[in-house]
Amino acid sequence: MTTTLKSIRSTPFELQVRKDTRFDFSSVDTAIHTENNLYTSHFFNALSLVAPLTEGMLIRAIRKAQPLLRGCELESDAQAFIGQEAIHTREHRALNNRLKELGFDTKTILDEMERDIKELETTKSLQEHLAIVVTGEHAIYSFTRALLASSHHHCKQHETVRALFIWHSLEEMEHQSVCDDIYKHLYGKSAEHTILYYRSFVSTGHILGRMIVKLMRSLLEQSREPRKGELRSFITWLIQKPGMGTIAAKEIIGFFSPRFSHWNRLEEDTQLISSHLKLTGN
Repeated sequence: MTTTLKSIRSTPFELQVRKDTRFDFSSVDTAIHTENNLYTSHFFNALSLVAPLTEGMLIRAIRKAQPLLRGCELESDAQAFIGQEAIHTREHRALNNRLKELGFDTKTILDEMERDIKELETTKSLQEHLAIVVTGEHAIYSFTRALLASSHHHCKQHETVRALFIWHSLEEMEHQSVCDDIYKHLYGKSAEHTILYYRSFVSTGHILGRMIVKLMRSLLEQSREPRKGELRSFITWLIQKPGMGTIAAKEIIGFFSPRFSHWNRLEEDTQLISSHLKLTGN
């Protein structure tokens, strides 16, 4: 990563689009691939299933903003952001296709969700769309940072599925501030924008949470009966040890603090990125 000094952008290095990143999911022979736990596995499966929809919404917003960034320091960041998100979509679709081959049918639900997202977009101005993207990106960043910081690479998960989520997480860490930089460059920073961010986050969080729950429910209905203790183990993983949901919630709350700043843990964040880049071979 080459360090750069920019006045508008806050990303402390040049973003890379790793087009050659590919994952082979042919050895994933069961959808229960995490700690042999039905609920934890389907939580990750639901995240993967919803990824092409959320990434599509992010990409469309930044593409709308691109003409306004011509000649600006953020122009290359916007292009790299779109490139990274497009490859995330491609690789999650590969896992999603494998889930389909394993007998899981979520097409009707996903088609309905895609329609709802696109209908929502038609009611939003570019500013509102970007505010949704900024807060949505921070929600994604919060979970991915929790994933990396909790040493997910030691989790008992199918190695290719684990590698996918680690790779996706490190790139979310890399471009954590891009959308926020673009919004502030176009519309500024004030209490008015903070209120819009908050409203957008509530709306986005509700939509995303509802999608994850609906997909998990569908996947569970198409799976074997839960074993004793599996649900409790999942809740413990989410809330206590390592507490992925709890860590992510603290990160989300921090976003609305007046003292919040992307990259205020620059050394720690870049170390997380660098160490996980080695793990994924990128």
